[in-house]
Amino acid sequence: MPRKAAQEKEDKKRRVTAALLKEIDKSLLTMNFYPVAVKEEAKNEAVKRLKDMYAKNGETVRQHMLFLIHENIAQVSELKQMQTYESYKSRMPKAGPGAVRMGVYKSIYNYTASNEGLAELVRLVGELKGEDAAKLLTHLFSHFCSADSETHRMLRNAAIEALGESDSPYALRALLEYAKLTDNDKLFGRLASALSTWGEKVDRLQIPEEERQKLTEELQTLMTKEEKPTQYG
Repeated sequence: MPRKAAQEKEDKKRRVTAALLKEIDKSLLTMNFYPVAVKEEAKNEAVKRLKDMYAKNGETVRQHMLFLIHENIAQVSELKQMQTYESYKSRMPKAGPGAVRMGVYKSIYNYTASNEGLAELVRLVGELKGEDAAKLLTHLFSHFCSADSETHRMLRNAAIEALGESDSPYALRALLEYAKLTDNDKLFGRLASALSTWGEKVDRLQIPEEERQKLTEELQTLMTKEEKPTQYG
C-alpha cells in the first residue's frame, strides 16, 4: 500500500476512534442526567450504546470505557460528606456564586453519584464481555469490602451479582476464592447465589476440559457445604 494511502487509512482510524470515545463520554453523561434532565428511555438507550460499543470495538475503546466507568464509581468515596455550597466553594475558591451553586446541583442530580446509579454501573460492567471487565469487578469488590458502610455493602452485593452474570472464567475463579475464604454467613449466601448462576453455564465456557472439570468440582464442593439456606443481605 502506498505511504499516502496508508497514512490516510491510519488518520481515518484515529478519527473513528476519537468519535467513539466521544460517544462513550456522551452516553455516560446521559446516564448522569437521569431522571431529572433525561428520561428512562434515553438512559436505557445510552446503556445499550455503551454495551454495543464495547462488544464491537477494540482495546482502546474498551479500556477507555472501563476507565470512565471506574471514575464514575469512584465517586462513592465522596458520599461520606454532604456536597454543600461551602464544600464546593473550598474546592473552587475563584468561582463565582453561580458556578459554585451549579457544582452543588450537579452533585445532587448526578444519577451515578447515588446508590441506585452506582449499582447500575456495577451491573453494566458485569454485562460487558472479557477478562478486563471481570478484573474491574474484582477490583471494585475488593474496595467495597474494605469499608464498613451500608452503601459499600450494597455495592459489594451488586458486584457479586455482576460477577455471577459475567461470562469470564476469571469471574468464576474469583467467586470460588471468595467463597472459600469468607467466614461471613451473609456474604457466603450472596456468593453461593452467584455461584449457582455459574453452575448453569460453566459447561459453555471455552476452556480446556480438564480446567472445566476442576471448576465444576470446586463449585459442587462449595455448594454442598451450604447445608441450609442462608439469610443474606
